[in-house]
Amino acid sequence: MEIALPISVKYIKEYYNADFVMTDYFVNSGYINSTIFIDGYIKGHEYENITITYNYKKYEVTNVMGPGWFIQSRNPKIEAP
Repeated sequence: MEIALPISVKYIKEYYNADFVMTDYFVNSGYINSTIFIDGYIKGHEYENITITYNYKKYEVTNVMGPGWFIQSRNPKIEAP
């Protein structure tokens, strides 16, 4: 989480122009896959859950899940790595 959270927060800021606040996380065992699920919300929308999936072997955000209005707010001009 020391590495995953700052990268995830930066990803949300860069691609969605929003401030992410973590509330909880879950780390999958390495034999299942190398994913961390980071739950939280966007400041100002505390009651709407956002989940970030992060690959801890590749050091990258792999997916963002949340309400439609938030997902659609992604900057289409920026391509994710």
